[in-house]
Amino acid sequence: MRIKYEEFNDEEYAFQKFKALLEEQLGRDLTKIEARKIRWLSEWEQETVGVLFDLIQEVAGKEIKSDNHKCHRREDLK
Repeated sequence: MRIKYEEFNDEEYAFQKFKALLEEQLGRDLTKIEARKIRWLSEWEQETVGVLFDLIQEVAGKEIKSDNHKCHRREDLK
């Protein structure tokens, strides 16, 4: 029987998948600190990593349907 999220057992694979997904959705490269935190996250237990990856992927595919939600950029939060 195949273990769900088995591919995320490889930390480097998990890191590269997360990095590619986030950079694609953000439209930019990750900063050094962002990449470092994603690498740290990639070391977690494979099911946890897989579930978080799936959640991020699902959210990335959704669009905000209402103008009531304001998108905050880092500059706005200073």
